[in-house]
Amino acid sequence: MDFFIQKNSNLPIIKMQVVKDGKTSLDDFSSIIENSLIYFSMKNTSNGEIVIMNKKGGFVEKTKIEENSKTEYYVYYKFSKQDTKKSGKYVGEFKLINNDGVYILPIQENLYINILES
Repeated sequence: MDFFIQKNSNLPIIKMQVVKDGKTSLDDFSSIIENSLIYFSMKNTSNGEIVIMNKKGGFVEKTKIEENSKTEYYVYYKFSKQDTKKSGKYVGEFKLINNDGVYILPIQENLYINILES
């Protein structure tokens, strides 16, 4: 997944749909996300420099349009202008930490953050 933001910007907010791993029931998954601390980290892909380390993120539940639709969750992080001061390509991850352990997102593919020159 690729995300794009302008250099020295704090918008848009990065938001990623949480995809179930197939091992957890919907009730368990709901409990996991609702009872977790959520952190965001980001590092430069060219030199490995960590730019953001475990800054507080959050989650939202998608508003259902139809009553019988599946529940969807999104994790998010709001960049500061300090976070985006250097253009380049970065890889990001969300951590959900609770009493059962640590869950790293995304599960299936990397999350690339592209900071573009203004």
